Amino acid sequence: MAKPLEWYIENADELAQKVVNVWGPYAQAGQQDALGPEFLAVFDKACRHKEAKDLADNHREFGMLSVGDETRERDARIAFAEAYKAQDDVAAARSAAGGAGA
Repeated sequence: MAKPLEWYIENADELAQKVVNVWGPYAQAGQQDALGPEFLAVFDKACRHKEAKDLADNHREFGMLSVGDETRERDARIAFAEAYKAQDDVAAARSAAGGAGA
């Protein structure tokens, strides 16, 4: 059964780190393109989420958080969660159909 979008939103920080961890060895070997455009699109959104969260966290720590910071953080989190869920749903459908080649 597919997880709801809310689950991906709640777990976005851990999922984004997971995406970065997968990308790292490929990037070190100069082979990140081997991951495919779908993965790289999710990776891009993971990076945007992490950047927006880091900025908001820094501003929060120093009492400088703006509504714009919060909005960018929320929007980046949701965009990443939607992209990750879409990739997860495709992988689950392939698995249910009998494999990646299905």
